[in-house]
Amino acid sequence: MNDDFPPVERDAAAATVPDDDADDFLYLVDRLEELVGVGKRMPFSTKVMIEESEFLAIVDQLRITVPTEIQRAQRVLREREQIIAGAQDEAAKILEAARTQAEYIVSQQGVLNEARQRSEELLRQVETEHRRSLGQIDSYALEQFTRIEEALSDGLRMISGAIDDTTRELQNAKRHIGR
Repeated sequence: MNDDFPPVERDAAAATVPDDDADDFLYLVDRLEELVGVGKRMPFSTKVMIEESEFLAIVDQLRITVPTEIQRAQRVLREREQIIAGAQDEAAKILEAARTQAEYIVSQQGVLNEARQRSEELLRQVETEHRRSLGQIDSYALEQFTRIEEALSDGLRMISGAIDDTTRELQNAKRHIGR
């Protein structure tokens, strides 16, 4: 072994590693590479002799570092799933509120303007929520709100048609009463 690098004992080696686990892993791989680079070469061979205790100390540190990275990745995945679930719940609440609002508006007589204003407000809210939600959830929510908008438009047309029919019938009835 080269005298420029003193042998590292297992306990002392852990104290020389940086704090960040991702950097730890790369640092330890670099140390293994360095250990091979400073090892004694066997004559007429590609084999290298390295200090066993230094090698084992680095391997021990890798065993500690890798599970930490795996745990961190699992935590990130759990957080991602929680965010997606929360966004889906929020989208479902918005849809339910929109449906309730649509039923109320369609059931009321003489509120065509109010229905138009509220549907525009709902669409603005949906667009705002669309910008905040995740990509797939955004597409789903937008599709649902488009359906709601179409249902509201159909309802408004039906109400308008019913009002026109009622007005015509009233005028016909007035004409018949006047005879």
